[in-house]
Amino acid sequence: MKSSEDQGRIKRRKIAVACDDCRTRKVRCDGVQPVCGPCSKRVDGDKCVYTGELEKKRATQSYIASLEDRIKHLESPRASERTSQPNLTPHPSISSPSPVIAYPETPVDPSRARKCPDQPEATSNSGHDGVNAMMGALEEGRASQGFFGSSSAAGFMRQIKIAVDKRISSPDQPCASPETALHSSLLSGYNGMNQSSIPTYVLPPRRTADSLMEIYWNYVFPLYPFLDCNHMKGEYAKVWRGDTLQYNENMVMCTFNVIFALASQLADFIPPCDREAAADAFFSRAKGLFQFNLWDTGSAGLVQCLLLMAQYLQSTDSAHQCWIVTGLAVRNAQSLGLHLPQTIARFSTFQEQQLARKLWHGCVLMDRVMSMTFGRPAMISKVSSGAVPLPLLVDDEFISENAAAEPMQPSGQPSLLAFYAKTLELYEIMNDVLLSLYRPITDDGADDIHEFYFNKTLNEGEHSIFELDHNLTLWARSLPAHLRVGAAPERDNPVFFRQGIVLNARFLHVRILLFRPILSKYCSIRDNLTMNSLIPISDSFPHRVALQCSIICVRVAQESIEMIYNNVPADGTGGPLPAWWYNILYIYTAATVLIAGRLCPAISSEISDTSITSSWNRALGILRKYQSYSFSAKRCVAALEILYEQVVSEDQQPGEQINIQEKDSQNGPSVLNDIPFGEGINTAMMDAFELPDFQDMSWLNSVPSNLF
Repeated sequence: MKSSEDQGRIKRRKIAVACDDCRTRKVRCDGVQPVCGPCSKRVDGDKCVYTGELEKKRATQSYIASLEDRIKHLESPRASERTSQPNLTPHPSISSPSPVIAYPETPVDPSRARKCPDQPEATSNSGHDGVNAMMGALEEGRASQGFFGSSSAAGFMRQIKIAVDKRISSPDQPCASPETALHSSLLSGYNGMNQSSIPTYVLPPRRTADSLMEIYWNYVFPLYPFLDCNHMKGEYAKVWRGDTLQYNENMVMCTFNVIFALASQLADFIPPCDREAAADAFFSRAKGLFQFNLWDTGSAGLVQCLLLMAQYLQSTDSAHQCWIVTGLAVRNAQSLGLHLPQTIARFSTFQEQQLARKLWHGCVLMDRVMSMTFGRPAMISKVSSGAVPLPLLVDDEFISENAAAEPMQPSGQPSLLAFYAKTLELYEIMNDVLLSLYRPITDDGADDIHEFYFNKTLNEGEHSIFELDHNLTLWARSLPAHLRVGAAPERDNPVFFRQGIVLNARFLHVRILLFRPILSKYCSIRDNLTMNSLIPISDSFPHRVALQCSIICVRVAQESIEMIYNNVPADGTGGPLPAWWYNILYIYTAATVLIAGRLCPAISSEISDTSITSSWNRALGILRKYQSYSFSAKRCVAALEILYEQVVSEDQQPGEQINIQEKDSQNGPSVLNDIPFGEGINTAMMDAFELPDFQDMSWLNSVPSNLF
């Protein structure tokens, strides 16, 4: 019970609002504003300021509410159409706000963006998009951040969000999709206005441009259909009409210049000695227009352009750049989620789905080619390469932009994409060959060819040479009629005829790759065969198998040379063959096999020296014809003739004179006539070539490092 003294005491009234000075002095404040009573009695009463906890709380709540409104605003369907960065400057009344994640809208090149007077200049490291390099994404599901898989923090948060949505949503309300398409449209990319305010594009004369584009569409595109034919032709027409382009203008013009560069390397109306300079001029323009930024997210247009660049760089001496550009294409495609079938299935039209399939498998194709050419590991795994279905066998002209039903190729009219599909199947077998037979190995049991190739324990993903040969046989049997060399129907269509020739050249090259390691091993141990059992080595099963594999390899090499030799036009045009840089690779590979065959008497007993010599002369003749196209052909001829000289020297009898300058009268003089050999070997020509040790046949499985 309270005392009378307590009852008589007047309870002090609490003041909800007090100025900062009164709170500091612990003086009772009456809360009068703008100047309270105690402060009005002091000389410095004008310093009466109200920033109490209540005001801080209100300011913080107001600021949080503004952020929530801004996030809702940015996540609205039309957010991607805006180009200004959100203004997330903290409220001045908040002294130490919590860190805030800024979500940018569609990126715009600063050179073309209209700068607001009150907007600070962007810096190179300020354009982050809420993505943490190690955590993946701090906020998933945004197109600017790219695709994040299930192992990422964003993937886990997405799964949790789905579980929460299922618990709190009504039965009639659909749950959020586990993965949303990164872009509402793959094709309808924004123009972006990210080119310079006054375009400085340089185009060749219209007649020249049209001729180069025709070469691309008729000669390159049927083998590498990396683009959407209808859209790119439409953009090309708009350029000459002066209409606004649908895509980013810089990227479109960059892509066109890469196309011009590719076509210049193959144009019959340009003299061979001038093609390299013409192609380089167009590619230099393309590099000037190429505005790739590591800090920006990729696009379909970027992947297209990178694939074309990699394809062009194969024709140059820029081996490193070709390798890197191919890797950039693969990584950008993966960041768009193009390696996942569920991503592609969410595109709204068949046209977009078809392009997405083309792009991903274009990355697979170039990745496999680069892995084979440079002897380096592929970036794309076998599982990932096959996860996305192959493009529909329907030509672009039969796929309308807004078709609701799945498009169909007209009956009785083969699709150009059948070649693309069969090439991808063939190169997947080639990838199995590389993984199974060309992996790094130890020298354990190097002299035992049975253990080396025919009795080893296969690791996961590896195949035996018998399985691989069987897969190639099944692939060859599955070819449609219009792609079979020698079939009547394909000769009626020059595009199909060329596709058949190119596909056969690729098939023969893969077969050489399959049997070449056996030939290499067989040649390297030929002098080490000993009899250590009741069964002579020459009669043992593995030795016989290795011999037959080696013989097959030499015969396939001869077939490859013969096929190319028979289809080289006499008028110097490209004809139905692959691009000349591929022909150089195929011929060089086959010629090295012929040299190895000369090392083995057992092979010579099956394939005559006359036959091998004839194939050899034809191989050198083909390479000499390409010397005006590229210096690589001259290097190849010199390297091969040096190898051939060493082989002949081994077999030469005392007093016998060597004539390594044998030539086919139709093929012109040997390159050795122009290059001093012996002590005066031109070091500039052969700076990266070392004479081989024929006890070590590793040279057979490689090319001179400066060829491509």
